[in-house]
Amino acid sequence: MKRICFLILFALALIPVQGQTVVSLSGTAPADVRIVYIFDNLGFQGTPDSVAVVDGKWKYERQRPAQQELLGLITDQAFKRKASNEVVILMADSVPSEVDMIQRMVVKGSKASIAVNNTVQGFYACMQKETTADYDPKDEALKLMYTAVMDNLDSMLPVVFVPMIADVMTVGALQKVFYEGAPYAQHPAMQSAKSRLALLMGSIGKQFTDLKMNDTKGKEHSLSEWCGKGRYVLIDFWASWCGPCRAEMPNVVACYEKYHAQGLDIIGISFDTKREAWLQAITDLNMPWIHLSDLAGWKSLGASTYEIHSIPSNILLDGTGKIIDINLRGSMLDARLSQLFTK
Repeated sequence: MKRICFLILFALALIPVQGQTVVSLSGTAPADVRIVYIFDNLGFQGTPDSVAVVDGKWKYERQRPAQQELLGLITDQAFKRKASNEVVILMADSVPSEVDMIQRMVVKGSKASIAVNNTVQGFYACMQKETTADYDPKDEALKLMYTAVMDNLDSMLPVVFVPMIADVMTVGALQKVFYEGAPYAQHPAMQSAKSRLALLMGSIGKQFTDLKMNDTKGKEHSLSEWCGKGRYVLIDFWASWCGPCRAEMPNVVACYEKYHAQGLDIIGISFDTKREAWLQAITDLNMPWIHLSDLAGWKSLGASTYEIHSIPSNILLDGTGKIIDINLRGSMLDARLSQLFTK
């Protein structure tokens, strides 16, 4: 998880700088702090700006690169210890910010600055938790980034996190991100996400691609035995070793129980390599639907056929076998199915 947070901070540091704006910051700091450093580069390289702390208070105002840039604030004491988990991160926008360096909080400031700092502080909280079969800190970090993005589509904040989560975002979510007039739409950091949206949109409306795999008893089946037969089909890509998959599964089970009688089937395609682990997970997670696997891991025919680069992932087909949605997770899955079955 420490590697994840390092990569996140490194990615944040790569956001291009455009234009100028006046940045106004003030706040409090611990009693032993004499200086607060302000970095452009969140890897803490190069020469930072600095501001003196007097009686636990400090104030900084300067013309700096515009809102595409992030700022990292760290006290002299934390900097000596190279304690990157004590950084405060905010957007370099024109809204004055009040920062508590004791609690590492943006007390007042733009909505985007508060959100970006809260999200990164959430990453550090994730680091304190252990990975289990039902909890993965990486999945929690993805949720934090997703929430921050969707709550701040009127700011430049999506530039910070969308490049890191685009691969697991649904078509609908990416469409919301790239709404007409989005201020970050042409930003270089957003182009890969834009390309992914175009790819996903290109898949919507296409007929499913058939493939053959064995079920849990070793019998070969084709997707066409279920797909295109008049019922909605969710092809769910997962693996027993995937923590986020296991965490998501209760939601998938609930949707299956709710909509199966109304016309929903699920076909699980596992990226497992060990048959015993695959079968045990099906039992442990109470997954009562059809299960297929070639036990080839990421070399699975399912991955190459449907261009699956991360799991959990899924594809929703209508009764004719056409793709109508992709990557529905959490409440989005139930909401989409509810639309289909309440017409």
